[in-house]
Amino acid sequence: IERQLFEETVKTLNGFYAEAEKIGGSSYLEGCLACATAYFIFLCMETHYEKVLKKISKYIQEQNEKIYAPRGLLLTDPLERGMRVIEISIYEDRCSSGSSSSGSSSSSNGGGGAG
Repeated sequence: IERQLFEETVKTLNGFYAEAEKIGGSSYLEGCLACATAYFIFLCMETHYEKVLKKISKYIQEQNEKIYAPRGLLLTDPLERGMRVIEISIYEDRCSSGSSSSGSSSSSNGGGGAG
């Protein structure tokens, strides 16, 4: 994959994670409602963080369909790996190798986000 495409994916993911971690009025209100309802409010609504994680999953799915899958790659959601790595699985052509092997390569991001 071209370096520019991968860097754009990582920058976008980092932006999403920064948005998820941002503390604003809605996060403060969520916390107050959680305390007032003994956290039962979270049975009825998603937190801001959960909403952003869904956006990230959708973005990764779109990137896989448009960019990674056509190149024989699969980007794994960092949430599935404890938010520690961006994992890219490499799929080899079954016809040329005679087997359906796949390998994976991980890139450490060093922090809580991707990158």
